[in-house]
Amino acid sequence: MKKVSQIGPQSLLQLRIELEHSNPSIWRSVLVPDNITLVKLHRVIQEVMGWYDYHLHEFIIDHRHYGIVDPNDPNLDLAPKLINEKRKNLVKVLGQKKLFEYIYDYGDNWRHTITLENTLPLTSARSSVVCIGGEMACPPEDVGGLGGYFEFLEAMTDPQHEEHESVIQWWGEAFDPRAFDIILVNEKLKQIKL
Repeated sequence: MKKVSQIGPQSLLQLRIELEHSNPSIWRSVLVPDNITLVKLHRVIQEVMGWYDYHLHEFIIDHRHYGIVDPNDPNLDLAPKLINEKRKNLVKVLGQKKLFEYIYDYGDNWRHTITLENTLPLTSARSSVVCIGGEMACPPEDVGGLGGYFEFLEAMTDPQHEEHESVIQWWGEAFDPRAFDIILVNEKLKQIKL
């Protein structure tokens, strides 16, 4: 008798995504199907954290680096060997591990720790990605990493700061570091085709 392979997800993974060294902690908690690929997980992280996907990224899972492989990259020999993330299933590359890392924007070096917190039963035939919690706003793109972000916040909130006007002009409006709109995030997640 021929064995029938399971195509769809069998369960949901609860992941906590936390921006390393942020204080107070900038984090999101999401439910994703257990058959999610690294390519789709990258899209999920971009949406829930508030990034704009302007820069390169990579996952580090069990000392292996996954990302977009560009054979024309002049720095290909300088970096750790990058495995193409296409068609890589998170559960398969994760194995028994519960922790892995996601790096976004090599210049600003936004490092995220991702923890597999729980595996939950799938309650419907069709799975989707859902953000179930989070705190704090995502730092702006190209702000200069965490150090630049803290300087940005200081200049943004202090009208007497010498950089206040230029920061307001660069950002275009007031910035609330505590803002996190879970409803808006979940609307954006609905656009991701799984």
